[in-house]
Amino acid sequence: MTSVDEALQLYPELAVLIGIHTLWTFWTLTDAFGRPEWLVGLLSWPQHSDALWIASRQKALAVRLLVASANGGVVWQSSGTLAATVDALRSLPEPGHPDAPAKILKPGPFWPPGQLC
Repeated sequence: MTSVDEALQLYPELAVLIGIHTLWTFWTLTDAFGRPEWLVGLLSWPQHSDALWIASRQKALAVRLLVASANGGVVWQSSGTLAATVDALRSLPEPGHPDAPAKILKPGPFWPPGQLC
């Protein structure tokens, strides 16, 4: 696991997310040769999870997943630059809010494509 401090050193842009929800956790995922490939962040809600994959400042992907149901899947997704993706996550209403996305867009388990976006 990567500490929040380490994640912030790599990508100071994450400070606005961590300032809103201090329960983000981060991992560094490596490729087959052990080289860092993605920084992955996760924020767990009671029935949802927000996930953020960062390949670089130019490539990031965020999703909200419905995880507390056998019929779960992606209910929201945004990709692009890290700054744009963080802004999209920051403006995403909390699960349960009337404006929060709830419709399943992609059913089942989710893993980002190799190119992320």
